Amino acid sequence: MSGPLSRVLDAFGAGASSLTEVGERTGLAADVVRASVEHLVRLGRIEAKALAAGCPAGGCGGCASGGPGGSPGCGAASPSSARTGPVLVALTLRR
Repeated sequence: MSGPLSRVLDAFGAGASSLTEVGERTGLAADVVRASVEHLVRLGRIEAKALAAGCPAGGCGGCASGGPGGSPGCGAASPSSARTGPVLVALTLRR
């Protein structure tokens, strides 16, 4: 049987598109999958790209995290390009 790094690479190569799916395909625990992916990113075998999602043009009232009456849900006083919070990351296998 191959080690966790090979199994994670194989899962991405076979089309896995999330950490959950990698875990399901490999049978590895979630913490092992996360640690393996982090290591593979450091080695340059997997590329991690943050997908920018910035604030909506319509302001806080159009934001999924906005509060009642259009108040900001992210804690900012107004829409900001420097917004912090959850980030969607795309992981791709580097060939």
